Amino acid sequence: MTILLKNTNPYSAAEAWIFERVIAPAAKEFSAPVESLILDYVRDGAKILEVGCGGGRMVEYIAQSRSDVSICGVDLSPEQVARAKERCNAWADRVTFLQGTALDLQFPDESFDAVISIGSVKHWPDKAQGLRECVRVLKSGGILMVAEVDRGCNLEDAREFVAKWRIAGFLKPVALFFFRNFVVGHAIDREEARALLNMLDLSERHVAGISKRPVLLMSGRKNSEVIVKKNRTHVVL
Repeated sequence: MTILLKNTNPYSAAEAWIFERVIAPAAKEFSAPVESLILDYVRDGAKILEVGCGGGRMVEYIAQSRSDVSICGVDLSPEQVARAKERCNAWADRVTFLQGTALDLQFPDESFDAVISIGSVKHWPDKAQGLRECVRVLKSGGILMVAEVDRGCNLEDAREFVAKWRIAGFLKPVALFFFRNFVVGHAIDREEARALLNMLDLSERHVAGISKRPVLLMSGRKNSEVIVKKNRTHVVL
């Protein structure tokens, strides 16, 4: 499996299927805090971007919950993009999906009212660059919300999360070993999360753990007075 060889590789078709069938139902642990926050804060008619949208579960939830907003999902895996398009076909008039990298988002500056990312940052070859891109495409005053696995999570929270995976009970110890070593090991802790946010032109920065979940939530609002410009080769702050 390519993702085990290098965690920055895009999901293969088999990996996308396994994630969708086995892990994604439990990943509600990560999306629930973002769902409540994003739906409370975004204005009517907002444009929302999800970076690392996977199979489109979060986009589906937002489209069902807010008929007034438009949503775009970006993912590195073409298999996941195809799955997301199929899942959200009913909202094709205001939902779009694109295959692409977080490190070079193909949108003009200040395109979105909110940018979200769930469980994706650990797969980015350059986390700081990916987050700078997220801020670049945010409108002034827009909201950034990122949920990621907490590298500092305790064993019990990890075990409770894996217990929700849709696999036979005798496989759960193997799944826990995989999660602790191949997922948690590539994630971020609170100190790194704070350092990443402090590099960005955001106000109202927050880093918080989610009680009884192996999850970190990072958030901030783009400073209204700051304009982030991009040329063809690099991002200039």
